[in-house]
Formats: sequence, structure tokens, C-alpha cells
Amino acid sequence: MSFRASLKNLIRRDAEHPSLRERAADLQADLSRVARQPVEPAAPATESAPDFADQVAQAGPDHDVLAGGGIDHRDGTVSYADASGKVSRRPMAHWIGFNALQMHNRVQSEIGRRRVFEANHLPGDAHEAWEARIRRELRSDAVHALAFRHDRAFEAAQAIRTGVEPATQALRDQADAELLALAPVWEEALDLYQRLSDEESLIGETASEDGWPGPAPDGVGPEWRAWFRQKEDWRERTGVASAEEASGEAGTALFKIEEQIADLPAASLDGLKLKARVAQRSEDIGVEWVVGLGDGLVRDVLAFTEAQADRRSPSGTKPVDMLDLASVTMAELQTIQDVAEHVGAVAYAYAWGPRCHISVNRYGAVEYNTAGKLMHWLGDALTEVESAVDREVRRRVPPNSAARETRLEMLAAPVIQNGDPEQIEAFARELLAHAEAERAGR
Repeated sequence: MSFRASLKNLIRRDAEHPSLRERAADLQADLSRVARQPVEPAAPATESAPDFADQVAQAGPDHDVLAGGGIDHRDGTVSYADASGKVSRRPMAHWIGFNALQMHNRVQSEIGRRRVFEANHLPGDAHEAWEARIRRELRSDAVHALAFRHDRAFEAAQAIRTGVEPATQALRDQADAELLALAPVWEEALDLYQRLSDEESLIGETASEDGWPGPAPDGVGPEWRAWFRQKEDWRERTGVASAEEASGEAGTALFKIEEQIADLPAASLDGLKLKARVAQRSEDIGVEWVVGLGDGLVRDVLAFTEAQADRRSPSGTKPVDMLDLASVTMAELQTIQDVAEHVGAVAYAYAWGPRCHISVNRYGAVEYNTAGKLMHWLGDALTEVESAVDREVRRRVPPNSAARETRLEMLAAPVIQNGDPEQIEAFARELLAHAEAERAGR
């Protein structure tokens, strides 16, 4: 039985239920208050498009009014009102995603409620087991995928159904555009999380110890419950609880964005750079990468390299040789250098992991498996790219102020790190020449 038929049967079976009659009346009242506004796809310019209430009235036998306040137009689109009351006509996948997001929020709320009552007192291992069990029971992973990845799930299913390879270049380019759109969102979420984490640390460090109950007693009897209440009262009074909650919510939001970044293929240098920065952030704070980020990043680099090699390189040419560095701008050279540095560091870090090892001898020497050899080769190759970019930058004479600034930015760190007095002196002369040119307006 189809999903639509099931909903029809449900509606017919429960048509006499008082709550449904009341909800129908409320819906009609709400629809009468909805402002008239055009919906997509728009009617001809000389005519005003019907609003949501008109669409409900005209649905008749040729359309289905779906559970959840949507109207199926039988052309793959659904009209529905979102949480803010705005009416849109969008593909069915968007409507399903909207409803799945409501489900996701309810599931997360239920997990939080049950965590307080069932799992707060559990030790670490038991808490992890409880967390895994409750997520399985509530199908939270499936709801999360449906809420945040519905477009890609539908596209992949359609490609498989029609026999089209999902990983076509067109789909990779589309996914890369979605990935790049997440870059400013990730930056903003990261800044917020870092700020709230700093505030949480400051509040925790400066909170008064007055009322702090000390370490928890053994067991889970009355003494433990009294200690827990006193601890929670102290946390509420000092602001520690609210600071932790705000930081935790920001961290969860950031993690969800990073999950989306990990799930999207990168088909450009900027896309690779974003995914590499997400991986580097995890390395910097010593946490596990988002699931799928490492494997996806490796696939992206190899696919990108292969695509570039097919377009640019003759048969038998190495990927490090395929880059025509002389034909790119100084800004593009800086992007290539950044990507090579970040992705190379990620590749080396991946090679150091146990999944890339066959064994480690008593002297610490690693014997790599196939994946490890690939990652080590990729790190070496990207290190060569960095060196090639550095040579190209040193060779160039910048034509304008912007290119001159970019060149100086790229040379500053290597010159200082090398510690060669002659290189440092030459670089200082370049800085002075740049300052004189800026004063002269050149």
C-alpha cells in the first residue's frame, strides 16, 4: 500500500474522532488568516497565484491533503506552511525534511528527558551503553539522516533507480556548491561555540564554592540523591548550568554542520580546504573526526586529482606535475598552498592512525597497509605541491599592491621558520619596499 493510500485510510478511519474535528476547525480558522501571497511555480504575471487556502479549497479529487498540513499537487511538489507560518510550494523531499526535522527535535527532547531520569547517575561505560540503546530504540540516526540529508538521499535513490551512477561530475559539482554554502555557516557556528566555551570556562573557574557539596558519595541511595540535588542547586545558582547548556547547544549545532560538511563531496579547491579545516579543528582539540570525514576527504582528493589529470595531463604524467602554476593568479596560488598544507597534514595524520598500519616494531617504525601507503604518498605529494608553489611565488614579480601583499603573506612564515639570516634580511628589504610603494600609492 502506498504512503498516500495509508494516510487516506487513516483519515477515513478516524474521521469521527473529536480531536480530528477540532483540529480540522482550527486548521480552517488558520487558513482563513493566511495572507494571500504567490507560491512557486508562479502563475502568469497577469494573474495572481492562489494562496494556501485557495489550494486547499481547490484540492478536490485531483489532489491529496496530506497529514501534517501539506497539499500534494501530484507534480512532485507540496504546499505547506513552515514553523513561521510562511507558505511555500516545494519539492516533496523538502516537505518530508520539514516534518522529519520536527520528529528530530522531539526525539532529541525525549533523549534529553530520559537522560536526566535514567542515566545521569550511571558510570561512563554504562552511560555509553544506555546512550547507544536509547538511540536505537528511538531510531535517532535514521530520523537525523531524514531530517538533514533528505535531498541527497532522494537524489541517490533516484539515480540508483534509473541506473545512473550517483557520483557523476554534475552531482559532485552540485554537492560542492552546497558544501561551499556551508563555509560561512560553519565559521559563524565555530565562533559562537568558542565564545560560549570560553564563557563557560570563565564562569566555572570563578564560581563561588559556597554550597558546593564536594565529591559524590558511593551508591545511589538517599545520600547520593541529596548530594545530586545540592550539586544541581549550586550549578543553577552560580550560572554553571546555564553556561554549560549554552555551550553544549552551540557545540551540537556546530557538530551537525560538520556532519553535513563530511557528507558532501568536494569538487573544488575551496571545498577541499573547508573539509580539511574541519579535520584540522578536530586534530587541534584532540577529538575524533566526524564520522565519514576522513574517508570522504581521501575520496575527494583522489577524485579531484583524477579529474584534473584527465583534463590537463598527458598519459603517464604524475599528479604533482599536472598543476600549471605559472598560469594562475597569486590569490589562486595562496589557495592551492593552503589546501596542500591542510590536506597534506590530514593525510599524514590519517596514515599515523592504527587503521593504516600492519604493525609497529619495537623501535616505533610503522609498516603501512595499502591505505597507509596511499595516505603517506598523498602527504608526500602535497608537500611537493607546497614546495612548487613556494618556488613559483619567489619567482614572480607582483604587478600590483594586492598581489604584492599576498606574496609577502605567503613568504613570511617559511622565511622566518627557515632561520636563514640572509633570507630574513632580503625579506625585510621587500617589506620596506612594499611600505614605500604603499605610501606612493602604487
